[in-house]
Amino acid sequence: MIRLGKIAFANCDFPYYGIEHGRIGAPGISITQAHPVELARRLFNGELDISPISSIMYGKRDDLLILPGLSITSNDFTKSVLICSNGKVDLSDFEGKTLCIPETTASSATLIRIILRLKGINANIKHCPGTDIDKMLKKGDAALLIGDSAIHAIGKYRIIADLGNEWKKITGKKMVYALWVVREGFARQHPDKVKLVLDALLRSKDYAYSNINEIASFISSEKKIDCGFMRDYLHTLNYDFDSESVESLLLYFKYAKECGITGDVKLRFFESLD
Repeated sequence: MIRLGKIAFANCDFPYYGIEHGRIGAPGISITQAHPVELARRLFNGELDISPISSIMYGKRDDLLILPGLSITSNDFTKSVLICSNGKVDLSDFEGKTLCIPETTASSATLIRIILRLKGINANIKHCPGTDIDKMLKKGDAALLIGDSAIHAIGKYRIIADLGNEWKKITGKKMVYALWVVREGFARQHPDKVKLVLDALLRSKDYAYSNINEIASFISSEKKIDCGFMRDYLHTLNYDFDSESVESLLLYFKYAKECGITGDVKLRFFESLD
């Protein structure tokens, strides 16, 4: 059995829909859901073989290979990586203010550090357990929300920044939030199994692109999210990993290094395995 991770957010329901609903044959695959940081922990501990993880987590390891053709990327507004304030502050005047960041995120936590640094804003970062925005806003002036928590916050809290949009304004590039990776040891021992999973994921992604309305309807019902919003949201995200995405990811890692979060990062792909 191949142990495959899945991010427990609506944005990952989309590329997995074909597999999980029998539209795409994928025998011998066991799927485990968790938030991105937990998936990375399980992958590093050998509890998963292949998984999507926060992009920054790949940058901190040298024993992972990227599965080609897969990522979670936005080309501007993300709609699910948001900074919400208590209604009294904007990002432009965040100097000296406190931003609460949940423990469930890694790429977005790094991204906001990069954005604040590039804007010359010195803010206090407070890491908080859980994703309860009300608790975070009692501890700080604003809170970072990702995934379904961010989507559910729209219309209820003041949104002062969409990090995908902030990154686009600064760099003119896409933002790559997550990559699908495999443990190199597993890939060397079981290359055929990795190819099987990669093929299933790519076919499931293609099915999703061709059936967005069907999937939006399902996710909106399951997650209690407006169906029209979900259709727009799924059109906003991109699940490929093209040359522009690679270029943007390398720039992200460059800034992460300047922030002292990673060292030099080299992109190593499963296809390049000897």
